[in-house]
Amino acid sequence: MRRDLKLLVDAIDMHAHTHPALFRRPIDDSDLASHAMDYGMRGFVLKDHDSSTTGRAYHVGKTDPHVDAFGAVVLNRSVGGLNPHVVQAALHYGAKVVWMPSNHSKHHATFFDTPDYPQLGRKQKQLPGEGVTVFDERGNLKPEVGTICDLIAEADACLATGHLSIDEIRALQAEAVKRGVKKFLVTHVNWALTKLDLDIQKELIEAGAYLEYVAVSCVSPIFYEQSPNELAAWIEEIGGERLIFSSDLGQASAAPHPEGMRMLLTSLLDVGADYDQLALMTKANPAHLLGLSA
Repeated sequence: MRRDLKLLVDAIDMHAHTHPALFRRPIDDSDLASHAMDYGMRGFVLKDHDSSTTGRAYHVGKTDPHVDAFGAVVLNRSVGGLNPHVVQAALHYGAKVVWMPSNHSKHHATFFDTPDYPQLGRKQKQLPGEGVTVFDERGNLKPEVGTICDLIAEADACLATGHLSIDEIRALQAEAVKRGVKKFLVTHVNWALTKLDLDIQKELIEAGAYLEYVAVSCVSPIFYEQSPNELAAWIEEIGGERLIFSSDLGQASAAPHPEGMRMLLTSLLDVGADYDQLALMTKANPAHLLGLSA
């Protein structure tokens, strides 16, 4: 078997956008399950910017039992922002990942000068609202952040940073570690909004974080911004022990998630990325973050 295809056997995509969504998504949950099974993948985490996906993951499991779908929640305004009650309910329903706010985050609104993704064609107007941040007006963590960390620690779930700023990420990580969160994931550190220099990546790893590299930054016409050469150099310098490789795909202009991952994996191998490091990123590390056996 070709090495790029072999890397996808038993792989888990921890960042998969599908229909139904309030953005235009070309494939739905069941379509993704079919694509994933075609590549021999172990599973994927369903991500929706505006609602919990635990119920959707359940139904994928009923209709496509040969692939594992995992539910999650993103703490945007559409679920009440930093709401511990929403987090608790999602975890009780079986959510494996809790993302901090994404396109409703304060950092997102400031960086793009917009509170959303108009380029992705959201058809319905949203009520205006303040950008969500983990900080209060004095620059301290809001008390509900601590409660959310406690809930995630108790469930041994994965806390992901979403579209927070680096200052927010550092403060959140310190609080999460203090409160016993064992699975802390810094979201798409190779995408513009949350792109981090290698020294900062190393700092966060040293403090116990996992980092996510996403295929969308290298294979999407809309979000393209990184060459495989640069990403391969990052992997060589950082090492794969604390990295995961996700797609962050689901855009109408890009390939389906497994094929988009394969495209980048092929390119990474072609420019000299180490196969064993990539295997950690696609298989073992995502499994660990989801509480699965290797």
